[in-house]
Amino acid sequence: MLENKRIMTVLAHEDDETLGCGGTLNRFNKQNICCAIPITRIEEQRKSALKTLGIQNCIMGTFDDNQLDKYPLLEITKWVSSCIDKFSPDVVITHTYRCTNQDHRVLYEASVIATRPLKNHIQLLSCEIPSSTGYLRPTNFEPNYYVELSPDNILKKMKAVENYVTELRKCRSPEVISALARVRGAESGYDYAEGFQLIRGYE
Repeated sequence: MLENKRIMTVLAHEDDETLGCGGTLNRFNKQNICCAIPITRIEEQRKSALKTLGIQNCIMGTFDDNQLDKYPLLEITKWVSSCIDKFSPDVVITHTYRCTNQDHRVLYEASVIATRPLKNHIQLLSCEIPSSTGYLRPTNFEPNYYVELSPDNILKKMKAVENYVTELRKCRSPEVISALARVRGAESGYDYAEGFQLIRGYE
């Protein structure tokens, strides 16, 4: 599904791309990949993290942190649509609506609208962000699509996470990142994996 595809992440904050799908981005970094990030907070840390993952393309927005819900949904959707128009992705990876972070939930909704099949058939995946996803009990994040990762992909993801020095928490430490990849791998019959939910797919 991701092999030889143009992949765009639409994730709210500058560390979300690494936490949510950094291993996948590193695995496919020889393809055309672009990170669309509406909120700019820690630019230098983001540049270092994406360099570690091997990602060069990035589109930044100017929305306020932890306040996406104050903007009209139409405005955020138009921004996401403009990013899609610039990059023409085959696949978009965004947040899940099962998140405690309001920015994540708003961007998920905007991404669902922006990728609806009017002009293009864009595959839509949602990813999990440690420390944010899965706390809206009893509903939890249940992957139905897995990407196998190599030990090197995981190592690069852990190194990329370490670039976000102001955002490091116990619940999103390199050790937790590795452990979660082991769990997702065990669920899918791999050694390491990242789990996603397929929201919309086409053949």
